[in-house]
Amino acid sequence: MAITKKRNPYGTRKYKSVDDYFSDQPEPTVTRLNEMRGIIKAAAPEAEELISYNMPAYKLKGMLVYYAGYKNHIGFYPAGSVKQFTDKLKGYKTSKGTIQFPVGKMIPVSLVKAIVKARVQENREKQDTRKKVSTTNLSWAREIQVYNNAQTTENRRICNLLAGEICRCLPEAENKIWHAHPVWFLNGNPIVGYSKLKNCIRLLFWSGQSFDEPALQHEGSFKAAEIRYTAAGQINKSELSRWLKKAKDIQWDYKNIVKRKGKLVRLL
Repeated sequence: MAITKKRNPYGTRKYKSVDDYFSDQPEPTVTRLNEMRGIIKAAAPEAEELISYNMPAYKLKGMLVYYAGYKNHIGFYPAGSVKQFTDKLKGYKTSKGTIQFPVGKMIPVSLVKAIVKARVQENREKQDTRKKVSTTNLSWAREIQVYNNAQTTENRRICNLLAGEICRCLPEAENKIWHAHPVWFLNGNPIVGYSKLKNCIRLLFWSGQSFDEPALQHEGSFKAAEIRYTAAGQINKSELSRWLKKAKDIQWDYKNIVKRKGKLVRLL
């Protein structure tokens, strides 16, 4: 009696290893799969190779990338954001979380390596952030971390750095998502927050116009002032610390602005 191989719900047999998966693929698909395997290993040599969701995958401080073979293409599934590679991916068919590389063409080595390395960096930063939040008293609300994690790699660096410095300088402040972005409050009064704009992260001080700081640009018709960042390296920690001290010492009463019919009163 013939032995029938077990099939998973997706219509293929359940694979025990990546080599087992490759052995079930036709040419020239298996050639491209081997190319993909070699590129990923070169870009992330410390990553663990495994089968996940019944396809080849790599894991390093969390799931890194997946890939799979099809008749006409290799499916590549980075387990995170690849928005920074949008321009380089214009020649390939993509959908949310998926990139297709044609079987009839060589795998783009430099592009795949760059994506894998970006995912490695992303996973490491997430783990570092979790360690910092869990091992210090300078924690921020989980919903703020969700907001930060939803950003592109560089914007996430900016957001995490800003959140950490704000909590360090204002440990007594309450923090939460307010009007869709992270904000810190003292006695219910909004003090400082940041938000994602089209091409940057904007840091806003509600009373910043009273700080007498040339680097902060006036925003709106009240007392707010802002600065915008496109890279974490642009953040001057000593400067930011000085602004945050002023944010505590100089406050306008936004908490009661509605009660006062739009009139702002200085508190400190």
